[in-house]
Amino acid sequence: MFNFCFFSITKSSPKIARILIVMMLTAPWLPLRSKQVMAQTVLSCSVGNNQEIINTAIANHELSDDSNQQKAVVSHVSNTVLEISLLPQSPSKIQVSNQGVEDAKGNLVSALGIIASSLIEQFKQQGLKETAANQAAIVTISRWAALPVDSTSIELAAAIKESVIKQVGKENQAIITQIPDSQLLTSLAGLQVSSLQALGLRETEIETLSQIKLTSKEEGSFIEQVQQAIAAAKLTRPEAKAQLTSFQAQLELELNQIRQKQPTKLTPGSKLRFKFQLANESDQTASIKLPNIQTISENGLTGAGKVTGIIYRLATAEPEASKTITDTAQDVSIPGKQSLILEVQVEVTALSENQISAIGIDLQTDCGDRNSQQTLSILPEITPDKNELIDPRGEISGCAGEILADYQGFSVALYDLAANDPTQSEPGGITPLTTTELPDEPNNNISPGIKPNIENSNPFFLTNSDRGKYSFLFDEEKGQLDRGRNYILVVDPGENSIYDQRQVKITIGDRTDRIVQYTATSLDGRQINASDGQTTITGEILLIEDAERVGLNLAVLDLATNICDAQEISITKTGDRAAAEPGDIVLYRLAIRNLASVPLTNFQVADTLPAGFRLEADSVRGESESKLVDITTTQNNSLVNFAVNTTLPSGGIVNLVYAVQVTPNALRGSGENSAIVNAQRIDNRLTVKDGPAIHKLRIESGILADAGILLGRVFVDKNFDGQQQAGEPGIPNAVIYLEDGNRVITDAEGLFSVTNVLPGHHTGILDLTSIPEYRLAPNLRFSEGNSVSRLVNLAPGSMVRMNFAVTPTAAEQETKSKHKSPKSLKNNHNFDSK
Repeated sequence: MFNFCFFSITKSSPKIARILIVMMLTAPWLPLRSKQVMAQTVLSCSVGNNQEIINTAIANHELSDDSNQQKAVVSHVSNTVLEISLLPQSPSKIQVSNQGVEDAKGNLVSALGIIASSLIEQFKQQGLKETAANQAAIVTISRWAALPVDSTSIELAAAIKESVIKQVGKENQAIITQIPDSQLLTSLAGLQVSSLQALGLRETEIETLSQIKLTSKEEGSFIEQVQQAIAAAKLTRPEAKAQLTSFQAQLELELNQIRQKQPTKLTPGSKLRFKFQLANESDQTASIKLPNIQTISENGLTGAGKVTGIIYRLATAEPEASKTITDTAQDVSIPGKQSLILEVQVEVTALSENQISAIGIDLQTDCGDRNSQQTLSILPEITPDKNELIDPRGEISGCAGEILADYQGFSVALYDLAANDPTQSEPGGITPLTTTELPDEPNNNISPGIKPNIENSNPFFLTNSDRGKYSFLFDEEKGQLDRGRNYILVVDPGENSIYDQRQVKITIGDRTDRIVQYTATSLDGRQINASDGQTTITGEILLIEDAERVGLNLAVLDLATNICDAQEISITKTGDRAAAEPGDIVLYRLAIRNLASVPLTNFQVADTLPAGFRLEADSVRGESESKLVDITTTQNNSLVNFAVNTTLPSGGIVNLVYAVQVTPNALRGSGENSAIVNAQRIDNRLTVKDGPAIHKLRIESGILADAGILLGRVFVDKNFDGQQQAGEPGIPNAVIYLEDGNRVITDAEGLFSVTNVLPGHHTGILDLTSIPEYRLAPNLRFSEGNSVSRLVNLAPGSMVRMNFAVTPTAAEQETKSKHKSPKSLKNNHNFDSK
């Protein structure tokens, strides 16, 4: 391959004329037709002596592999895509690294696609042409998915080579045969350099992992072998460990999807996000001109995609702070020792139905040492290549679909529904199953069984050699396959296990020939299996006829389910004191523990402050493993949200501390503070949560308070002036209702009081039904006193009185006679004088 490279170098000094240097390597001819286009966006930097180098996009064109002509490549220069200018004397580099390709929900996309790209590269290096290498990669994945999960590496390599040879033909048999098993297994494990680069690992980490050489082994599963090899590499960076764990979990998930014939998630119109990190390793600020959509589309995009958007932000900023680029390039500055996250949004266009489709974004900086190319390989629909009959078996796996390290104590059982349970969700008695045997002894009226439950025992106790597999056989003669029949499958991890029990309801559906449909519904709200995240799925039960006993039809249940940790995360809340008063500063501490078997990320803590507590925003701090953790704080009234920016390994703890100030309003509150936490597993992206964690603080008034006291008396007003004098007794057990619904009852002296009352207007109403022998006393001085209600204004920290005057109902007539009008008295006098 020959490259045409154009470098234009200009001196910035005005005393020196512009110098143009063009370097060209020529080729004898140009290609007649193009097979592959590799577009590259080059990020240009200025060097320490103010000499500016502008190196632009390079496009490589290759002839088709099946052409008889000699390969020729033309490299041409297009517009400058991205310019980086460092301050003078900057000796450092701008490193561009991959951050992965995600879907619209932020999930890792196509781990099998990364493996497929590595396989194609390997097959081409061995001598296969492009089309043959593409088909060989598809067959490899298809055969891999058809094998049992616990297949050994020697079984895996042998089965794949056999299937690939059938695909590529005898003329290429020698090529496939000569591929070392170690190379093939390394590609399948995702440990090739190209695969590790696609994960965005650092150069030192890639160098360490690429030294791993997997060999064919007859013992242990291939998955275990890969996990042990990665663990032996002893990576120190937690983020790198989390990336590898997430990649391996996604790989198993996609293989399970192929086994269960689930369609690919990527179709024309799907949205993708190619993420890159631009790290300024200098101590000085770097100025960057980020390209627009058109430039990336023309110079950085390859394959079946369309660039729809470009967004960017500093790595220390929140995603909400991202800015968008459309038509105009943007000038951006990266502070020293900081990074910029660049996200290229791509929409999938046309995809091949029988070949691997690729979409790539290529970036490079000429002041760095890595070409950062992310290529997403999208597989066509693949069906498992089953060259041999594999007994259908159910499987108990971990929360992300992984094989557990220890199955001792696990049992799986089938139960009939409880007889009188209206919810039809409670297990009753054990379902009686027909006894089987393996190996089969002829003429003993016992049907042959299948592994691993060769006797069709119920319950079935798992062993580590079963690798999570179980099987149950239904007997049609016993009506166990009748439409509408219900069972509950119970997976019990045993006593003192870190895992939680699973219960799945199975309902028998319609039957077609030898296939019976069933519906499985999770009774605990968790996903049934890790491959699809559904709580309700449909499946098939296959009938197996026993030729030795006519009429005996046994059917195999092969429901796969996963079992998760009983508690995957915990949160505890403590305070630095038991009591506080207005003006005090209180420190709260939150301890978040990862109890899951995998790392957790995307922590969100919701903390509800008590009334009268004010957050000190600058006080929030986070720590994990003696290192500071970035915390983003948002507040909406009393609800405070903490976003914890870290990936917490299994068993890890994040400590969060913050301060609040107690205000006088706290005297009306409960002093109770509660917090809940949500996080996300990195393997299956499921949400885990815990809480509320509660801490209650006793609030004391102290010397600062704006609360007041409302007091008063209900008394017999003998002279109807509204004021209590000597000889006017109080009325006990009278009820006064306040405007907030609170009820106050007078004591033996007719007194009542309410403390810690907020300043402002308050209303009290005397309930005359509580003292039926009394009525409201008329007030001859103030009309306001002739109402059963009182309105008072309470000043901050003050006291206000609310009195109610009453008179006995038996004295009503006497009161009228004593207070007649002068006209009435005169008339009476005149009447008497006659």
